[in-house]
Amino acid sequence: MTDTSRRAFLGQLGAAAIAIPGWSSLSLGKGGGPAAAPQQASGLSTMYDLLIAGGRLIDPSQKLSAELDVAVLHGKIARVEANIPRSQARQVYDAKGKLVTPGLIDLHTHVYEYGQTLGVNPERVGVQSGVTTVVDCGSVGVPMWAGFRRFIIQGATTKIYALLNISTAGCCLDEIYLDPRLIDAKGARRIIEENRDIIMGLKVRVRGKRADVAHDVEVMKVAREVADATGTVIMLHWTDAPEVLNILKSGDILTHPFNPPSANTANLFGFEMEQADRVLPQILALKERGIWTDGQAATTHTQWEVIEKAVGQGWFPDTLSTDVARNADRTPASVLAPMTAMLHFGMSLDQVIQRVTANPARVLNYLDKVGTLAPGVNADVAVLELAQGTFEMRDGAQKTLTVRQQFVNVATLKSGIFVKGRPQAS
Repeated sequence: MTDTSRRAFLGQLGAAAIAIPGWSSLSLGKGGGPAAAPQQASGLSTMYDLLIAGGRLIDPSQKLSAELDVAVLHGKIARVEANIPRSQARQVYDAKGKLVTPGLIDLHTHVYEYGQTLGVNPERVGVQSGVTTVVDCGSVGVPMWAGFRRFIIQGATTKIYALLNISTAGCCLDEIYLDPRLIDAKGARRIIEENRDIIMGLKVRVRGKRADVAHDVEVMKVAREVADATGTVIMLHWTDAPEVLNILKSGDILTHPFNPPSANTANLFGFEMEQADRVLPQILALKERGIWTDGQAATTHTQWEVIEKAVGQGWFPDTLSTDVARNADRTPASVLAPMTAMLHFGMSLDQVIQRVTANPARVLNYLDKVGTLAPGVNADVAVLELAQGTFEMRDGAQKTLTVRQQFVNVATLKSGIFVKGRPQAS
């Protein structure tokens, strides 16, 4: 653009600023783009699009747990502070008596609805439950990936990331044990490289049986090769076999610590029906190795006695998730269920929120910054209530647990837009 043309354009822009109310007050940053969130009203009666006021804000990523307000502008978090004047916002959501958190993250879901028998609707367990980001863990392998991306991921309001199943058969029919030819390293590398914006790593579903260890090691060697070549991570179903665990590296994830003892599973106390009195040493060593543990409760892979035994020894998983997102009665369940259960079993409120916000945000290399209400990030926000009463939950054996508090989602913002709940008209 010539200097003359540039001056003419800027002159027209100035005229537009007079014609459009409020335009002249928009601060421009370097290169002519919008500057960071404004600190002064600059002549406008309002500074923010929305103010979430009066709630108890819990944001472990910033070590915040207090009554604080959240201001939103242009879909981003603009300010987190106590007593922000309500007059500075076009809309005010009164969160008094409620919990305000970053949009929740469910690190382990299966949301290929209609494409896979275990798949549930991503919105029902996502934004309609305060969960703004989910990770689908191995629902599909290489051949089914394109359909999953096209028909589920691209159209969802809930942000969906994924771990690719190392088996081309996808989940969940003992897929790594069917045929060695289904473990396709070359295909997995290609799909990951072509979908860097969504695929964060690999899912390997071992059974956890002692007799399978030699086979599991060989499959894990292939997964390790792919993960290392693509700079991604592995999520592994629970096993206690040192030979398999030793293939994991810092940043990888081991899931399902609270499996019921059975002839076909392992948990943090042992293989199959052989259960130790204490959490196994190789499991306690995972934290020092930088390996994450991901736990479920009240949805799947759960026995109340196993959880009770673990927390009695001070052991808690690093993240909470749903996996097969079903309640015991087979209706879709969100991460609010394991949150409720683990609050009952002794996690503090802040610890529970940490395991569905800040911690899962650290586990994977997400395209967007999630799990925080830091100024400048997308305004993904959950507004929750901690309902008081008598509520029943069931584990995998349908054993009932009675709890006195239950998390309920009352409003959800995705990039600053209410997708559930909204401010009351004044």
